[in-house]
Amino acid sequence: MCKGVEPWGWHGVRPINERVVKDGCLLVVSNKKPEELLKFIGKKPYNYRIAILDGDASLAGLWVNKDDLTHERILGGIAAIDPAVISIEAVEAYLMDKTKQKHRAEAARAAYESLRQEAKPPRVKTVTPNDGIVWTHERPVLPKWFEMQEGTVVPAVKRGFEMGPKGQSRNAMFKRGTTKTQRPAVRFDLCTKCTLCWVECPDECFDPTTDGFYDIEYQYCVGCGKCAEVCPVKECIVMVDELQFEDDHSPWEHWKKDSQEYITWVEEKKGKDRVSYPFVTGKGITVTQGVVMPEGKIVPVRKTEEVEV
Repeated sequence: MCKGVEPWGWHGVRPINERVVKDGCLLVVSNKKPEELLKFIGKKPYNYRIAILDGDASLAGLWVNKDDLTHERILGGIAAIDPAVISIEAVEAYLMDKTKQKHRAEAARAAYESLRQEAKPPRVKTVTPNDGIVWTHERPVLPKWFEMQEGTVVPAVKRGFEMGPKGQSRNAMFKRGTTKTQRPAVRFDLCTKCTLCWVECPDECFDPTTDGFYDIEYQYCVGCGKCAEVCPVKECIVMVDELQFEDDHSPWEHWKKDSQEYITWVEEKKGKDRVSYPFVTGKGITVTQGVVMPEGKIVPVRKTEEVEV
């Protein structure tokens, strides 16, 4: 979400630090360094702090309840950043009283200690007005009260369809792509044009092209991983760390321009690790090793996942 958020109470894609006050602190759960995250976070006209609590994306409270102790660790992190808000002793007492489970209080304490101790590189960094980026997302202007129409009127999204990148009509005011932790990376030379990614994508991010492939509109992709799950070809669609990408350019256009350069580029982005989020509560992430497929080599794959009953 460091690339921006579109929260329910606001309007438009906004910088994650928009509500951070002078000398305040932005607490982020990430395995990245502060310098890596600041490449995507908007500038502020004053100093504030950014604190990194080591951890993977939990998705807790979104599609499923992943009980991975992220909530408890965040409370411990807040106590470490500003004890005046809440003390770690109060956090531990609250968790013990509410849950009667010692390991939850221990998780909060461990997070507290990780931010309080000296670390190399430091996990808490002072951010100056020179750090961050100039925010590029347009901030929509809401109508004044006297400009509103009578009654409840929601203008419909203009419908349309054309073959090629951005060919499908979408709501230009509802771009959630900045919130994803991973994005699908596609090897078009391995694609069999089965249509499954296009059919199964819950956010309709895939655009049919004139040659039978499917481009991706990353501004609307939330990184759910459905396309990678249903793709029947080994290494054709792989979920990749979103913070490796600084733009949302069309992957299909990149491939059409120079297929060899694109394959080299996308394999570099994919790396060796294949990260997935099992749907079993408390399991965290699963990391397997990927392989580089020769150009055009189609290897069918059937994906399975063990489920505890």
